[in-house]
Amino acid sequence: MSASPEGGTHRLRVRYAETDRMGVAHHGSYVDWMEEARTEWLRQGGKTYRQWEDEGVLLQVVEVHLRYMKTTTYDDEVEIRTSVAARGRASITLEYEMRLVGDDELVAVGRTKLACVDGAGRLQRLPAL
Repeated sequence: MSASPEGGTHRLRVRYAETDRMGVAHHGSYVDWMEEARTEWLRQGGKTYRQWEDEGVLLQVVEVHLRYMKTTTYDDEVEIRTSVAARGRASITLEYEMRLVGDDELVAVGRTKLACVDGAGRLQRLPAL
């Protein structure tokens, strides 16, 4: 794996489709944003997630944790900072900080644990970063 061990950043803008009638981002959108930031973290390391999959390295989400501090609304720009929290023989845990662009206010923190599996779903060794 060649993703940056220091972490990465990814920016996105809250889309209208991700909000409720009051323009507040739906809580489930944050899980999608973490996934997008994770795949961009891999891309920033020089290889896309698609390339990892083509090589038989699949990262299966086995845990998701989220804590919300402040709502985000339609058209807010959010920066997601991804970092490696822990690394096991066949798993990796990533942490995410979601901050509003401009004032750097923390809106949410999250964590995902991913198991490295092959095409048949069997655990396999996580490639070196």
